[in-house]
Amino acid sequence: MSRSSGENHQAQLYNPSSRMACIFLHQKLLAREQKAFSNTRNSINFGAMMYRLTATFIFLTIAWPSSGIDISEDVFAGAPHFVIKTKQATYFLDKEGGGLSRMIDEYGNDWIAYKSDPWNLYPESAASSYRGLPNLVFRSDDNGAGHPGHKVCYSFQVDQSTILTISKNGKWQWRWRFYERYATLTIEKTDPESKYWFLYEGPIAGEFRPKFQYWGTNLGGPRREIIDYYKGDKIFANWHWIYFGDMRVKQILFVAMENPDRQIDSLGFLGNSSQGIQAEDGMVVFGFGRQSDAQPQMTDPHNTFYFGFIKMRVKNQNSHENVVKRIDKLLKE
Repeated sequence: MSRSSGENHQAQLYNPSSRMACIFLHQKLLAREQKAFSNTRNSINFGAMMYRLTATFIFLTIAWPSSGIDISEDVFAGAPHFVIKTKQATYFLDKEGGGLSRMIDEYGNDWIAYKSDPWNLYPESAASSYRGLPNLVFRSDDNGAGHPGHKVCYSFQVDQSTILTISKNGKWQWRWRFYERYATLTIEKTDPESKYWFLYEGPIAGEFRPKFQYWGTNLGGPRREIIDYYKGDKIFANWHWIYFGDMRVKQILFVAMENPDRQIDSLGFLGNSSQGIQAEDGMVVFGFGRQSDAQPQMTDPHNTFYFGFIKMRVKNQNSHENVVKRIDKLLKE
């Protein structure tokens, strides 16, 4: 028996396989609740606010127009994740950690490759739980906010390409936006009593092999110094953006700030054993606003960061200049 047009529309509207999404975070309601919360620092009250927010919101089901971005849900490393698929990358965003645990290029290389075990062991966890992006908050009551594997955040899908992350006590908030060629993270709220940084910690092109890898910044490149973090070697400078690559992979990862600052940034390669850069596994340790002795330095409550892949190898000064033009153009869009 054929269905009426109304029945067909209803079936399509609620068909879970169609391109539908459920809005469960209303911005005006969130703003009202956050304003009420601003008069208190009681984390229990914030938890109650989040309960009211999710319990009282009227769910709306809509058909979002196709944007080339697909957001779904899955479990990875025992934690609920958003999985964001774009034309050039697949991102895994830990909902409670508030950070990326995987960032996979079109060749299948995972440039973060987070694992939960071993957990928080130095230097062993350079091959596991230290990894992530942006790993924002360190050494404060919100330690671990923005870092996969932690359970200090709420994350909500806002629309077809946007996810909002809020720390569970309400002191931190940032917004993820995903595009076909890159992604952004915008800081919207910070704890005025704490500083933060923006880190990329993971294996370049999915493997720890420093002798095949290179990097460059707005100050020059490509550079092939191998900086042994475990041995105490680090490079400190002030960069606007940076990229990483592997000579055997036609792909680079860039990380950039929308507005340059005057904070110290740092870089090194950390192996997962006392062998340092000769270790079997490890990660690059890069940080905007990361001083010596792992001290966060940034306080700007409205920073925006860009990151994504560019399909190319950087072999010489000419190809580096090509990267300069592409990143500068992106930051001016």
